Amino acid sequence: MRTIITNKGYFLVLFFLLISFGVYAQKDDSSSNRSKNEFFAFGPKLSLNITNECFKGDFKSGFLPGADLGLFFRLSPGRLYIQPEVNYHIRNTSFESDSLIIKYETHHLNIPILVGIKAIDFKNLKLRFFIGPEFNMRFKSNLGEHAYQLGAIAGLGIDIWRFTIDASYSFLGYLYPEYTKHRYNNVIKIGVGFKCF
Repeated sequence: MRTIITNKGYFLVLFFLLISFGVYAQKDDSSSNRSKNEFFAFGPKLSLNITNECFKGDFKSGFLPGADLGLFFRLSPGRLYIQPEVNYHIRNTSFESDSLIIKYETHHLNIPILVGIKAIDFKNLKLRFFIGPEFNMRFKSNLGEHAYQLGAIAGLGIDIWRFTIDASYSFLGYLYPEYTKHRYNNVIKIGVGFKCF
């Protein structure tokens, strides 16, 4: 519980710092600072994920770090944008069962589709908020047949020049109604990408 509160605290501090920075930046109303229409962008993205697995009514794992490596594609006709991603997602899990500590690593194909809005849209500074569905397919583990997950992701991002930084939270349940009632994942992710175009 302390880990969850700490992570939420960091997230809120980051959120208020970004808002304060954005409000200060908006004071510059010169036309040279206005953003040009960036219709399409893509690039690589590297993320740190912190994940736990919950087993309802029984126990849950602690939050452990993992990593994502992938590509993002952003279609942005105006302040609204759509950003699908394709990520190689590595997740670590650890929990105690019958006085034993069980640890395992799983590998996934992760595809979020983000729909967002640019709250601040300057030439070299953008503050974004996003939400969307997320699909996850496990393809490397010894955990049996329940490999497909579907959930929702929400978060905020900031673009500085060509660099893009996202902080998000995902809730992922399994695509098996009777199974997902008792087991699901929480994923906190911080990622850095670079717009190549």
